[in-house]
Amino acid sequence: MTTRTQPNAPQSSRNGEVARHTYLPLAAAAVLGVACHKAESYVRPPVPVRASTVRQSPQTDQELRFSGTVAPEAEIELSFKVGGYATSLLTLRDGQGRTRFVQAGDQVRRGTVLATVRQEDYRQSAAEARGAVDAARAAALKARLDYDRAVSLLASKVIPPADYDAAKARADGAIAAVDTAEARLASARIALADTSLRTPVDALVLARSVEIGNLISPNTVAFRLADVSRIKVRFAVADEVASRLQIGSPVTVTADAVEAKLPAVISKLHPQSSSDARTFDVEATVLSKDASLLLGMVVSVALPGASASRAPVITAPLSAVVAAQRPEGHAQALVAFVVEQERGLPIARERRVVAGQLVGNEVAIESGLFPGELLVVQGATLLNDGQRVQLVP
Repeated sequence: MTTRTQPNAPQSSRNGEVARHTYLPLAAAAVLGVACHKAESYVRPPVPVRASTVRQSPQTDQELRFSGTVAPEAEIELSFKVGGYATSLLTLRDGQGRTRFVQAGDQVRRGTVLATVRQEDYRQSAAEARGAVDAARAAALKARLDYDRAVSLLASKVIPPADYDAAKARADGAIAAVDTAEARLASARIALADTSLRTPVDALVLARSVEIGNLISPNTVAFRLADVSRIKVRFAVADEVASRLQIGSPVTVTADAVEAKLPAVISKLHPQSSSDARTFDVEATVLSKDASLLLGMVVSVALPGASASRAPVITAPLSAVVAAQRPEGHAQALVAFVVEQERGLPIARERRVVAGQLVGNEVAIESGLFPGELLVVQGATLLNDGQRVQLVP
């Protein structure tokens, strides 16, 4: 007898569909799992850099030279003492005669209004304070007249001394009320005046952080200015050099970028060395007021009459030395990166260095580097301490 299996075929088909539907979520989960694993295991690619071996070279220049940074006489942060919405900004004309808002790089004169916040509320407060002063003065006048009448009536023995004392107390209180109202009016006028932000000196705008319509909070810095009435150069020297420097000692500032050689004098000597590089911060004031030096420019400071050591020195390309974060009022700190092998991989390590004499496109390194080390000469600005690098020819 032949057995018929055709009726069971639909059942097998349904089982296949169920199986396929069961495998689909599992496959999707597997794909997602692989993707998550790849995301978690992502490794930042190394930074391609060029490096060269640190070497010593003989020093031939007999004049001590140090690299310095051009700085203004003072940096000023301007902020509003009162809050409100910014309603206006100083407008200037560009070279084509079009108006624009004040921006970084503009020169502003002392007393110039840079920005204002909405003044209506403060005008209303000042008006109310003025009305309070008028009312207090009227009350004081009436109290004074009452007191004068009380004096006459007391002399005629019409009123008892107690009534005289009460009139005198009212007159004294009315005078005090006038003083209080006038003080409140003065405070309201000061607040109204503080809605305008004025520059305290002739200055150069370094940054603007306010736009029309911004809600300004009190003490929020709106502008950063630089007092460029005098230009200073900040640099650092070793202890044996600092011991020979004095306030007023002449130096020469050379700026290769603008082909300028300017006279200057030592104007500040920090009495304590820095904790990291063990050097002393020095400031020299440029005597020429027509100096075309730009803020932040790297210049060379020469100390005449001092002989440098003939011992070999370490030099590095200018591209290998980058500026580090520095505290306010201190000389610009410099860092370089050397390549070290860790677990078979090249790693960049940050070194704090002290720069000395400029020699062409290279600078003498007084401390921080040692002969034989592998110094990053291109790509240093892209690095952080401990970052993987890839050496390229």
